[in-house]
Amino acid sequence: MPRYFYTAKSLKGEEKSGVLETKDIHQLAQKLHEQGFILIKAIVEEKRLKRKFKFSLPSFGVSLSEKMFFTRNLQVMISAGIPLVRAIGTLSLQTKSKKFKQVLLNIKEEIVKGKNFSDTLANEPSIFSELFQNMVKVGEEAGTLEEVLKVLALQMERERDIKSKIKGAMIYPAIIICAMFGIGILMMVTVVPQLAETFKELEIE
Repeated sequence: MPRYFYTAKSLKGEEKSGVLETKDIHQLAQKLHEQGFILIKAIVEEKRLKRKFKFSLPSFGVSLSEKMFFTRNLQVMISAGIPLVRAIGTLSLQTKSKKFKQVLLNIKEEIVKGKNFSDTLANEPSIFSELFQNMVKVGEEAGTLEEVLKVLALQMERERDIKSKIKGAMIYPAIIICAMFGIGILMMVTVVPQLAETFKELEIE
């Protein structure tokens, strides 16, 4: 049996890597699922590559919230038994971003032509990261696409929350700096001239 170098994530975001010997990737995904993990990357030992993928979702016109909404709702719709093409078509009508809408329509058309979902994502690297593509690909092959989408949505939600906290933490110092700057200008315009005039009258210049 082949040996797989794998990376997996739990729904809580915990990540682990290791090596397992299984007959195929489906059995590997099943074993990890029994342990509470979702397979996100697997490489057969003899084909192992020296590449590492980082979770990064560059926006380029499509917000993180838009992608999170799409991923979460796609997972819900697939779980409800709605076909992938129909689900993507419906979500394309709900997105506010014209660019993202066109991207989803393109993905839908490619799937109708016979392409795998993961292959269509590869055509939009500025929106769907390499890790996103790889996770979806593994999910398709292992039959765990719904769970993979759930993990991706949770990951994006955490990323959004972290960015929100950072922005919030920066607002107060920015307000203080602006206030100090304003007070400085006010003193230069009003207080300093008055003091200069007072010193002049007292002949203390």
